[in-house]
Amino acid sequence: MKVLRVVFWIFVAMFILGVFMPQDYKINRSIEINSSLDKAFTLSNDLNEWKRWSPWAQLDDSVKVEVGEISSGVGASQSWRDDSGGGRLTFIESVPNQRISYNIWFGDAKHPAISSMTFEQVTANTIRVHWTIEGDMQMHVIGPWFALLMDTLVGPAFELGLENLKTEAEK
Repeated sequence: MKVLRVVFWIFVAMFILGVFMPQDYKINRSIEINSSLDKAFTLSNDLNEWKRWSPWAQLDDSVKVEVGEISSGVGASQSWRDDSGGGRLTFIESVPNQRISYNIWFGDAKHPAISSMTFEQVTANTIRVHWTIEGDMQMHVIGPWFALLMDTLVGPAFELGLENLKTEAEK
């Protein structure tokens, strides 16, 4: 009986914390690449090029991607299906050799997460690419607990994607 009481109070504490904790998250990773801004930007701005470096299909072989009618720049879109359900994304900003931003919906989410890639010249032969995603878990009580895990869950995929982008851009 004592064990059940302890378990009960742990669940009560987790519930109360879940009600008051923030459910938003932000993940950011960066990499230096020995390439031109133009080459790295082109690989990132064209969704048809994502298959060369994007980590998602590499991490989950059930991912099936379909690129929309517009494949690069503002309005470019893609959707995907996988064993977890899938999602979609749409480019909302594309500033040549500087920045790409896109809305991304996972599953049936009502509100998108916002992701961006920024490109900066570091030296004559080196650039830095920053990849960020931020959003709201949109699930009361349990969402904050998932938000705490997002960096651990998504961060390594971003690192793999940036390493793949580096490999492709440095060819």
